[in-house]
Amino acid sequence: MEALLALLALADGDDGVRREWPAEYFESFYDWTPHRGDGEMRPNSAITADERASLLEVSWILDDACDATLGKLGNMTADELIVTGWPRRIQPVAQKALALMSQRGRFSEDLEEDAPSSDEP
Repeated sequence: MEALLALLALADGDDGVRREWPAEYFESFYDWTPHRGDGEMRPNSAITADERASLLEVSWILDDACDATLGKLGNMTADELIVTGWPRRIQPVAQKALALMSQRGRFSEDLEEDAPSSDEP
């Protein structure tokens, strides 16, 4: 669930930055897929090969954005990150990954299920 929420923030572009604030905008995704300097994406049998490839595309552009703003994120306001244009560049890549991951739906957090019952992130 948290991975999808992180992807939702990225897919929301400027609004996601305003909601999460710059450091969390990046870090919530990096909780699941590390920055390229911190190793590779961990194996995860819950995602398909296509979903993994799509998440890696998000990771690559997010890494570029993070590297371009390195050292500034801790003190950067949402508006300062938005002005860089990175959220608008990240947004379509994240939207594509979110759409792909939403196709299968998601499992209930309250009930044990054999198949996803919800298509809501």
